[in-house]
Amino acid sequence: MLIRFNVENFMSFNEKSEFSLIANKERRLSTHYHKGKGISILKSGVIYGANASGKSNFVKAIDFSRRIIVNGINKLNPVNCHYRLKKDNINVPTIFQYEFKSGNKYYSYGFALILKDNQIIEEWLYEIGQNKEKKIFDRFINSENKHEIDIAIKLSSKAKKRFDVYREDFQNSDNLLFLNEMNRKSINDFSEAIDFKNVYDWFEKKLTVVFPKSKYSGLNFIGDDDEMSKIFNSFLNIFQTGIQNVTSEEIDLESFDIPKQIKEDLTKNIEKVKSIIFEINGITYSLRRNTQNEYKVKKIGLEHINNFESPIVFDIEDESDGTLRLFDFIPALHEIRKTDSVFIIDELDRSLHSKLTYGIFEIFLELTKNNESQMIVTTHESLLMDLELLRRDEIWFIEKNKNQSRLFSLDEFKVRNDKIVRKDYLLGRYGAIPIFKSFKNLNF
Repeated sequence: MLIRFNVENFMSFNEKSEFSLIANKERRLSTHYHKGKGISILKSGVIYGANASGKSNFVKAIDFSRRIIVNGINKLNPVNCHYRLKKDNINVPTIFQYEFKSGNKYYSYGFALILKDNQIIEEWLYEIGQNKEKKIFDRFINSENKHEIDIAIKLSSKAKKRFDVYREDFQNSDNLLFLNEMNRKSINDFSEAIDFKNVYDWFEKKLTVVFPKSKYSGLNFIGDDDEMSKIFNSFLNIFQTGIQNVTSEEIDLESFDIPKQIKEDLTKNIEKVKSIIFEINGITYSLRRNTQNEYKVKKIGLEHINNFESPIVFDIEDESDGTLRLFDFIPALHEIRKTDSVFIIDELDRSLHSKLTYGIFEIFLELTKNNESQMIVTTHESLLMDLELLRRDEIWFIEKNKNQSRLFSLDEFKVRNDKIVRKDYLLGRYGAIPIFKSFKNLNF
């Protein structure tokens, strides 16, 4: 579970900005939080703000830092990602810090880097206890301009030898995170490395970011996972899309009638990801590599029923944008139901009717009553700003102040729980709404 996230000197965030999912002391809507060691952690957060206020930049900060942790900074292009409206900031460290629960442990992990140089200058990992923090390691540049790793956990003589080798190898690795490097090693055979694995696995397997342009990645599961196929059909029926069934026709890649160069490009790219969605002549396909290292292509279709009660299969591109957007959310809702996942969704309401957006949140809250999954979204949909649906501390705002993005919670305003906050928000009582000049003076 995500507890807190801090970002500094990234895109529209200049000074340190904090997003917190620590619940306040009120007891209402008690299924909306998980009680941990001395704190209660909220299961959802809904972030509002005007266009260009920084909502998407907040999501990009989480995605950008996650990808550095999992894949390394060399796979990214960090040029001009610092806060550019302050001249000296190009040489100022960009900082990302997370507090989260992984398994039964609570951690604080973060790093600082100079984006223009792709250079990591600091990194730290602590286990958070109820009364104090315990350092696991920190990394800094010493007086000889080398990267020094201070391991603070107790090590057996065997583990100490291995850690010493890892540290020695790492001294000139200024564009790598030590957490990433440790998880590239064979560390499963000694217990002292368990925290390194727990933390890395949380970022790699538990934290998922969905952007507005995500291309219905949930279709990758169709045909391979009978349970997921049933889940898709069930949700599509609940949301009244008119789709009776999601179908897939499997084709062997060797016999797939496409140019050889395209086949080579597809197989090359699938080495980096689990699956690929691609489109040829308006028809959508999914490419996966199975456990036997065989490449399988699936042609995806959506089955409707005509007036003779016969099934008619449509291509995906024939469906509305709103229906296609659901293909991102259905796997998320399925995953949320059975694991302790964290989903960050930018523009939850894009292409969706207001009641459908509200319904997705209702379903999420129902599915997570007995688990620790979280959903954090940005939105313009004021219908969600309902204190019968959400708590005050689950509603957040981002606004621009002197061209810097600022995060704050509705909880700061101490409004009554019977207040119609949607109306007050649209009137500008909490800020974070568009402000523009009068249209009356426009001259064309």
